[in-house]
Amino acid sequence: MANAIIPALAQTRILKFARIRRERLLPLRGVVLVTAGNRVGALDVVAKATSSGKVRPIPLARYVRAKENALEKCLLKQVGEDFAAREIIASKPEAFGMLRRIYRAPSAGRIAARQGAWLALDLTDTPLELRALYRGVVISVMAKQGVIIEATGALAQGVWGAGGEGYGVIRQAVSQPDAVLDAEQIDVTARGTVLLAGAGVTEAALRRAAQERVAGLIVGGLMPALRDLVKELELPTLVTDGFGNRAMSAPIFDLLSAHIGEEAVVNAPSAPVSSLRPEVFIPILTGGSAGETAVPPPTLLAQIGSPVRVIGGARAGQIGKLAESVALPRVLESGVTAVGAEVAFDTKERVFVPWENLELIG
Repeated sequence: MANAIIPALAQTRILKFARIRRERLLPLRGVVLVTAGNRVGALDVVAKATSSGKVRPIPLARYVRAKENALEKCLLKQVGEDFAAREIIASKPEAFGMLRRIYRAPSAGRIAARQGAWLALDLTDTPLELRALYRGVVISVMAKQGVIIEATGALAQGVWGAGGEGYGVIRQAVSQPDAVLDAEQIDVTARGTVLLAGAGVTEAALRRAAQERVAGLIVGGLMPALRDLVKELELPTLVTDGFGNRAMSAPIFDLLSAHIGEEAVVNAPSAPVSSLRPEVFIPILTGGSAGETAVPPPTLLAQIGSPVRVIGGARAGQIGKLAESVALPRVLESGVTAVGAEVAFDTKERVFVPWENLELIG
């Protein structure tokens, strides 16, 4: 049968060496601290911003035990004046001047207003510092917003992520891609590391990882019931293959296992801020062997022989190669008619898989 046209397929990139560009943006307007051409490390602050918090009313007269008409004498700061965190705003002598009753500012800000016995404090939030996260070179600066960083290294994309950003040394928590990570495998030595797990993770392990301040977690599968817990714990977690206990795809597990002991970035915001998929990135200054130094194309080409991963059905998670694009629809075991392709697996099997259950990988 003549091959049919191969449709555009979703892609998961797994790259031993790639040149990438990533935007690092503040959530609000601020100040950019670097310029184009600067080299930055993952933890370098490239921009910062300060936002104004909510106005907080303070019953100052009650705090310093002063009458309303005597409060003016106690104030050390006036309306409109700024103050630092823990700075004394009001002071009242007691016990014939031997003691003083004071009120300290809960954080930095300014006195917004005074009404009778009350003060209104406009408190400033803790300054927001934006770190580079990706070790590389600043190639563009967006005034008051952020930067674009170009970096080189190994990259693996995931299908879901949450918990934010993490940076640490990769530590192998399990020996096989189909192993489940449990709490007993996590101890104090995991602090600040990025744990490489396998087919899944237990609830107890998630809680232990957060308790030990693990920098990030990379896992093949995650039970759907644990998604909210990951967000609640704010544990940067990257799921590479899907929900449920799914063995991590061999190319991803092998790639990450080759970089055990090296620094890695887990970028898995709970609320995606761009079209980028959650990912793990390992900065590499050189590409190693000559065959790995060439930067691969930004997208994969769907053609006969292309590596694909099954993302649905009984064979979900298995990797094979496109063997033939089938022109006519076929009836599946479920009775549903679908258009797809023949996929050849390492087991020498050749199986028909609907297009919607396939993605390019590599």
